Amino acid sequence: MFLKQIDKSTDFRDILLSFSTNTINELIDDPNIFARGNSYNKRDFVSHVIQTEENRVKAKVLGSSNNSYDVEIYRTGGSLHAECNCPYGDVCKHIVATLIHITQTKTLEVSMVLSHQDKVLEYLQTLSGAELIELVVEFAPDSFIKEIILNDAPVEELNIRINEIASSIKMDVNDEDLLYNPEQFQKNISEYMESLKPFVAKSCDEVFEIVFDLAEEIEDKLENGYLYIDHYYDESYFDFDTFSLEIMELIGKITDGQKQVEIFLAFAELCSGSGYMSVNYDDLEISDKQILLAYFNDESSLQFYHFIEEFLSFEEREQFLLKHSADRVFGLLVNLYLEHNKKELAISYIEGLIKEKFELAYIEQLMEITEISNERLRGFVLQALDNGGYRDFEFVLKNINKIEERDEVEERLKDKNLDIFYRLLQQEGRVSEMFELLSRLIHQQEKFFKKYKKAYPTEATDFFRAGIEENLKATGNEYYQEIADYLTHLKKLIEEEEFDMMVEQLKSEYKRRRNFLKILEKRFG
Repeated sequence: MFLKQIDKSTDFRDILLSFSTNTINELIDDPNIFARGNSYNKRDFVSHVIQTEENRVKAKVLGSSNNSYDVEIYRTGGSLHAECNCPYGDVCKHIVATLIHITQTKTLEVSMVLSHQDKVLEYLQTLSGAELIELVVEFAPDSFIKEIILNDAPVEELNIRINEIASSIKMDVNDEDLLYNPEQFQKNISEYMESLKPFVAKSCDEVFEIVFDLAEEIEDKLENGYLYIDHYYDESYFDFDTFSLEIMELIGKITDGQKQVEIFLAFAELCSGSGYMSVNYDDLEISDKQILLAYFNDESSLQFYHFIEEFLSFEEREQFLLKHSADRVFGLLVNLYLEHNKKELAISYIEGLIKEKFELAYIEQLMEITEISNERLRGFVLQALDNGGYRDFEFVLKNINKIEERDEVEERLKDKNLDIFYRLLQQEGRVSEMFELLSRLIHQQEKFFKKYKKAYPTEATDFFRAGIEENLKATGNEYYQEIADYLTHLKKLIEEEEFDMMVEQLKSEYKRRRNFLKILEKRFG
């Protein structure tokens, strides 16, 4: 599975050793996965972390049931990927634990094979031609042998072989039982992708017609409920990241540079319309990006644009971006204008967008690059109030203090959303007005009285006493801790003698609640 884009010119080992815990944390969506991975590393669950190839690291990680999982971290082009054979199906705690282990130990053991490659090469140079042939025949992968055999095969024979593979693929894609077994289906597809490699050199168009049709069919099957099984304990699904990498491996077999670029761009276009597949332009091994300019046009993807934008003129970049919808290129176009000292063009562009649609991103960008009148800011704030979304209220809170004669705006905010108005009061330290609203904002009372108890001692005392009485109705450490918290605040509001009597009374009255007594003893003696 894809982790992140990396610099393909930097040594793989150096990239991994340069990772920080923040870098690793950014790779995952679930903070619990990071926490559990970190715990696994601290408990020494990670072992046998070895760089087995130039761009691959393997590790063993002990699981929660004393079973061991295999983790692999590897690079393809400009992409960092990871795999684990646990059932989680995404960036898991075992992958995280491995990355943290590498980060914290700052060491990476190299396998014997990798560290002694020079000796292997020296040995091979001592062998005769016959001995080398014997090694190749014995250990070369089938795809290599087939490629040699098919090198001089007539076109008719190649087409027969390719059609046989295509027929097998078609049968699998329409096998309903197989479609409900994503893991086996994936395995079959990987075998087909491997079997197509020998044909790329001489039948490139035919191979990629099969592959791209297959990609569309697999997406269609997934959309219709196949290739995804939600088990009670885990999920099984078709891994499009793996499939995309296999397609890139096929593209890497193309020897004609121009044809390789054409096929790659066709794949990139397929990915841009896909909800599942992805492509990284940095994975395209190409010495001169400028040859791609011949394939660039107004219909090209934004990813393609970013890959070659350094070779485009200002006019070409502007023309391309203006052809796309503002919600996708707004920031890019504004930055383009500003980079070329064309601030007035940026302002004119943003003003045009604002006339068409009130969008906070446009407003904020306009305010960032030019001054606007107080009256206009007032209008923007009122419009944001009318919209009433979360970001709209954030905009109001950020800018209301810049408005002159804001009483009317405050009243409208108060009517529109009392919680947001309370935040404004809090933001400006208007404590007495906050207090007046507490009867209508019950959920704000606890935080208010904890912070301002000395300003409103009578009301705070009543609040904490009521909170204690309410929590005494239930049992459990959660409620006991809450009572102790209220007592801590109450201690600062009443006489010491009265407080001590209150604690002793609680101990006596609730002496059967042993955990409660322990908490009271720990807090108050």
